[in-house]
Amino acid sequence: MPLKKIIAALGLALFLAAAFCLPGGIGLGTALAQEQGPDYSQVANWLYLPKTSDQKVDVFWVYPTVYNGKAMVAEVNDPQMRAGAENTLVAQAGVFKGQANIYAPLYRQASAAVLTMSQADKDRCMGMGLSDVQAAFEYYLKNYNQGRPFILAGHSQGSNLLTDLARKNLERPVFKKKMVAAYLIGWSITKDDLQKHPSFKICRSAAQTGCIVTYNSVAAGAQKSAPTILPGAISVNPLSWSTGGKLIPASQNTGAVFFDDQGKSRTIPQFTSAQNKDGGLVVEPKDPALLTDMPFGPGVYHCYDYSLFYENLRANAAQRIKAFQAATPKSN
Repeated sequence: MPLKKIIAALGLALFLAAAFCLPGGIGLGTALAQEQGPDYSQVANWLYLPKTSDQKVDVFWVYPTVYNGKAMVAEVNDPQMRAGAENTLVAQAGVFKGQANIYAPLYRQASAAVLTMSQADKDRCMGMGLSDVQAAFEYYLKNYNQGRPFILAGHSQGSNLLTDLARKNLERPVFKKKMVAAYLIGWSITKDDLQKHPSFKICRSAAQTGCIVTYNSVAAGAQKSAPTILPGAISVNPLSWSTGGKLIPASQNTGAVFFDDQGKSRTIPQFTSAQNKDGGLVVEPKDPALLTDMPFGPGVYHCYDYSLFYENLRANAAQRIKAFQAATPKSN
């Protein structure tokens, strides 16, 4: 099933599936995936591994919510989840293609219904995915990375998990020395995060490295409808790479890219402007009829966070890689 249809289907699941983990429902014990995490020495537990690591930089990609089964947490080998995750390799992680080696683990993914749960139950459901992503990253560092600089990148639940991973790891020397940037799109980095975690640095210019890109695309006034925009959220405008509130015109948008059911793409330059406002990234698409998948309600363009700025993201990844390499000649 194409990525956009999977995410759209989760809109209904968000409300209907909540009972699985809530008191009086099926219960956590029967709804969750097995407690044992995947063995990342097995190729079958990776969504994608490059055949050759011919690029000088890696991307560690964590896919968004694509699972729409009955369980609250999918087994790592769930075929529907894997099919959906594979679509993200083109529709989202494709912005890094040709400039970085992509490493993407499979993980036990929580269904969208966890957003409605108590914090304790949500932590338990999401904790399985976090444990898997942490284990996969450690295996990647030890066995695949070979000292190359790396980018962390994800969307939605993937960005949520990577944010938690960053909280636990950004003080480590390997992160300080080797992380080019983190594209934690479709989730929130908040002012509270910056206060509690001094190693969190928000990207405030196009060539800054060791920093985090974060934003959530919405129509004007839809910020409070987006469950991924948390109180105190900070937004990086992907047309200016600044956190400032200036409206950046659509003329700076080098290309929104949309993918059909067969994976064919359509590129539309100057598709939307962008402005950081009230924690969200306010966009004004020139053809809103193309944006039909809105599981969180009208004006919440969560499914299109990558699509709306695809070519700008691609160019920016190249710019940050170049800046990182220039600052660390030994990595060339």
